[in-house]
Amino acid sequence: MRVTITVPEETTAGFVVATDRDPGDLAATVRQRLPGPLATAVAGRLGTPHLVLACHPAEDSPWNLNEVSGTDEEDAERARQATRHIGVTCVLPVGDLPSGPHLARATAKAIAESLCGVPVDLATGRALSPAHISRLDDFVLADDWLGTVLPPYRNSGQCTADEDDIDGCNCVTLRTQGLRRFGLPELELTNVACPHDLAALNILRTTAQRLLPLGRHPGDHALPPELMLTSADFSTFWGNRDPMWDDGPIAVRLAEVAPQLLGIQPPAAFPGNLNEWLWDELPPVLHELLTCEPDRVTPPG
Repeated sequence: MRVTITVPEETTAGFVVATDRDPGDLAATVRQRLPGPLATAVAGRLGTPHLVLACHPAEDSPWNLNEVSGTDEEDAERARQATRHIGVTCVLPVGDLPSGPHLARATAKAIAESLCGVPVDLATGRALSPAHISRLDDFVLADDWLGTVLPPYRNSGQCTADEDDIDGCNCVTLRTQGLRRFGLPELELTNVACPHDLAALNILRTTAQRLLPLGRHPGDHALPPELMLTSADFSTFWGNRDPMWDDGPIAVRLAEVAPQLLGIQPPAAFPGNLNEWLWDELPPVLHELLTCEPDRVTPPG
C-alpha cells in the first residue's frame, strides 16, 4: 500500500537556552559569537518570525525543561535547574529548510556559549553540546537533529533472551523526534531484538535522510510502495562523500501507524520477520557504525 505524506507550507523550530545569567543585549551577543557568514544571515532574520528571541524567568517560562535529558547528565541537570530561559524560535516556509532551523540552533548555541548556559532542543527534549557551531553550509542530519539514541543495553539488563538468538526478544523501540520541523512525519521501528538495535537505528537514520529533500516541497507526496535506501543516503546522513557500503540499495516499506508517524517494515518479498531481515539483509556497516565524523571542508584563508 502506498503512503502519502503531506508537507506543510511552513514549519516551526524552537530551542531554549537555560542559564542563570542576565542575558543582556542578545542581538549583540549573537553578532559577536557567530562566525561572519552565520552572523550576517542571522542578523537579517532577527526580529522577524524567521528568528524570534524571548527571555523569561524559569518560573514563568512557556517552556517546561523538567524532563530534559542529554548525553551529559550534568548539563541536563543544569538545564532543569536554571533560573532563566531564553527562547529561540523560527517559523519558516518549507523552502527555507534545513537552513532556517540550522541558523536558529546556531543562534541558541552562541547565546549559550556567551552565558555559560545549556542549549536545549525543544523537538527532542535533549540538551545540546554548545561546543561546535557549524558553518552556514555545514548542515548534516547526524548532528543531533533526529533525537534518537540507542536504549540501555539489553533493556538495562532485564532482557533474558540469548544474545545469539536472532529473534529472541522485542525489547527495542526507536522513534525519531525532530523530523516534523523539516516538514516530515516522524519514523519508528518497533519490536526490534536487542542484538539488532544499532542496525535498526541506522535504518531509521538512512530512511530519514532519504526523505529529507521532500521537506522543501509543500503538498502531497505519494511514496513508492518500497523506498530504496542507498549507500549515498547513509553517507549523506553523516556528511561524508565516500560510499559506506558496496552492495546495492536496501528496500523498505513505510506504513502510517498514527498521524505524522510512519513505521518502517521489511520489503514485501522478504519471507521472514523484521529481526530476521535486520540480521540477514543489511550491509555489515549498519551493524557496526554508531557514530562518524563528517568530512568538513576547511574554509579558505
